[in-house]
Amino acid sequence: MTRDRSRTAALLAVATGIWVLTDLVRVWAPSLITIFGQAASTPPELMGAYALGCVLLGVVAAFVARRHATGAGWIALAVTVVARVALQLTDGGQPQLVVASVGVAAGVAWLSLSAASLGDVLVVGLAAGTALGVITHAALGTWGAVWRDDVWSWLVLCVQVAGAASAWWFARGRHPEAVARRTAWLVMPGLLLVGIVLGNAGRASAVGGDVGLVAVAVASVIAILTASLRPGRAAAWAATVVLVGATAIGLLVTTDVGGIPAVAPAWTVVVSAIGLPALTLLWSTADHGNPARPTSLALGALAWVALLFVYYAGYDLGYRADIVLVLAAVVIGVLAATARPRPARNQGPRFSPVLLAAFAVAAAVLAWAGPAATITPLDGGNEDDGLRVTAYNVRMGYGMDGTFRPDLVAETLRDQDVALLSEVDRAWHLNGGQDQLAILERLLERSAVFAPAADPVWGDAVLTALPVLESVGNPLPSHGAVTGAQALSVLVDVDGTPTWFVSTHLQPNDGDEGVEAQTEDLVKVLRARLADGHPLVLGGDLNTQPGSEAFRQLTELGLVDGLEGAGPTSPADRPTARIDHLLVTPDLDPVSPDVGTSRASDHLPVSVTLDVEP
Repeated sequence: MTRDRSRTAALLAVATGIWVLTDLVRVWAPSLITIFGQAASTPPELMGAYALGCVLLGVVAAFVARRHATGAGWIALAVTVVARVALQLTDGGQPQLVVASVGVAAGVAWLSLSAASLGDVLVVGLAAGTALGVITHAALGTWGAVWRDDVWSWLVLCVQVAGAASAWWFARGRHPEAVARRTAWLVMPGLLLVGIVLGNAGRASAVGGDVGLVAVAVASVIAILTASLRPGRAAAWAATVVLVGATAIGLLVTTDVGGIPAVAPAWTVVVSAIGLPALTLLWSTADHGNPARPTSLALGALAWVALLFVYYAGYDLGYRADIVLVLAAVVIGVLAATARPRPARNQGPRFSPVLLAAFAVAAAVLAWAGPAATITPLDGGNEDDGLRVTAYNVRMGYGMDGTFRPDLVAETLRDQDVALLSEVDRAWHLNGGQDQLAILERLLERSAVFAPAADPVWGDAVLTALPVLESVGNPLPSHGAVTGAQALSVLVDVDGTPTWFVSTHLQPNDGDEGVEAQTEDLVKVLRARLADGHPLVLGGDLNTQPGSEAFRQLTELGLVDGLEGAGPTSPADRPTARIDHLLVTPDLDPVSPDVGTSRASDHLPVSVTLDVEP
């Protein structure tokens, strides 16, 4: 009984630690590109070097403490949990960056040490911790608990602290056991696949909505079961095929959906259903052979941070690194499948099928009903005469202080009838894995049309409560720009008058205002929309200022500056340039132009009132 209790406590320690580390990464990664540096301006290699330094700190700590893995592991777990608590109390800026960095370093050290001391429960603990992170994130509508200050966020934090404390109390004095070295190597690269595609609740939400959230939540429970199995060689190779296929489908498969090209089709939610269980099965398969040292898992942590930045740096350097992650899945699968089958007497923890079935049902209910219960819609709306329209580059939901505050963005949009949004992120692991657009839809009780730009989960959107009649997406040639661009045209019924709203984010090809060529392509799209005689509104971050050649191309088309005389919009803390615009056809008679003051992004929102006559 004592041994069983000790093993359960060790399992709880791993599960809680992974859950907490997931929350820390959810803050640490976006802090790198919003506080330490700025995406698209700070050299990616500099931000990558800082990230590597944080992980190296954890690797060095694990190496120094390798002879005292058990005791040092508990200390590292305590530091990890304390950092998580501290993040709940910080309010962005440098304190957030420092605390998150220390927490990630401590988390890497703890996990590396756990590979040598909690190895008999490590794989199942990894699966259980991943499930806790996925289910709670889905239940919160992908609005991370660490970014919130409500009863739900504090409830999650209290459970995490209680889990870590209980694990330490009941696991004291247990004999250390190491996981296999091969499994230790594969843990962190596998967790990267989980964060980017296999267990990303944001991606599941963007692709499948509420059904996607349920699928990824239930799959995370199934992954606990597969983590406890010891498959034969044939099953391991089958799991390899599933893992590689799920990763490739999740990253590479797109199609035209409802007039919008390059969208991940709804059926790709299957990635969430099969990929995560295949991964944990392979972790379990590899758990046989030479015992791991703390440095074994640490090597995988270095691969984790390298792959993270190789993948996302491509968006700033002009390449797509999807194939790198597919190859990483191949390596994980091959290394695991070629391990010798583990003897039956060394089986890991087992779970009652009834218990797991109940857990799966609970996960499905939480993922389905949780978002509506945990995200409270804002009151209000536009009560003035005229149509109020705004354009806002929302920078993935991150403000000047580096915090994710969709509630502040929603406050800005509450009194607007139509919002044209740029830099909408729906799943990037680098940005915390949140479906920002779904959160805004819930907060404002409105519907959105989304069009991919950089990839299927990052782009532009039109958000409104008015009836949508038609949507058309037009990818724009890059002309040397490193980030993708498109023009999303949405035909909206405004009191019986069909009106086009075009949302775009032009990308400069020379680091400044080199958008002339892309503007020429945009003009072709706009000319096609104007041909049907409907009023039109163009809005977004156009990366050009009034009086420029690109701006002249738009006004020569017949559009007028709806913000004439308004002030600069970027950067939000010290605005010097008006690069965010609303241009309209003259029949809309724009009045009351306004540049907002919110710092919920690095751009200021712009808005105007229009007169749409039947």
